[in-house]
Amino acid sequence: MKEFLALTATALIIAAYAPYVKDIVRGKTKPHVYSWLISALVTFIAFGLQLSDSAGWGAIPTCVAAVAGLLIFILSLRPGRASITKFDTVFFVIALTAAALWLIADQALLSVILIASVDILAFVPTFRKSWKNPDQETTSTYAVNALRFTLATVAVQHYTFITVLYPLSQAFCDGLFAAFLLLRRHSIAR
Repeated sequence: MKEFLALTATALIIAAYAPYVKDIVRGKTKPHVYSWLISALVTFIAFGLQLSDSAGWGAIPTCVAAVAGLLIFILSLRPGRASITKFDTVFFVIALTAAALWLIADQALLSVILIASVDILAFVPTFRKSWKNPDQETTSTYAVNALRFTLATVAVQHYTFITVLYPLSQAFCDGLFAAFLLLRRHSIAR
């Protein structure tokens, strides 16, 4: 059952990111470079932490998501994509500082708390950008990711705060952001 859930979560990554990448190429979706750089980095770290604490099959979706995040970061570097403000830079520096703290934290639990926090902080520039331009994000990606992170959490072989905190925090954030995008679009349309 764990293997099935992990493979389903991995398939959902492809289902979530394929339309996102397609929308980037078409110019509809404009990912925030800071958010995706930090997210890719943090997801690779979370994958390593999950492996170190015997997450088993549940770590596979995290690895695939890290690679997908790296691809989106690379695509966000295309000319004319950046929408960076001083506010974004402040959160980018805070996220990098928290990531640096992770390097010196010698406790896995503290590390995963820092990593989950960093990813949430890295999300702030995307949220800021989407307040004005909610159509510059692909809502289905975040909705599917919320489901995917939930399945990945259930697929974890060994349940500890270290193995489940990151995917649970991401499921919550992605679900909340998908709802925000829908509500914001509706508000602007009225």
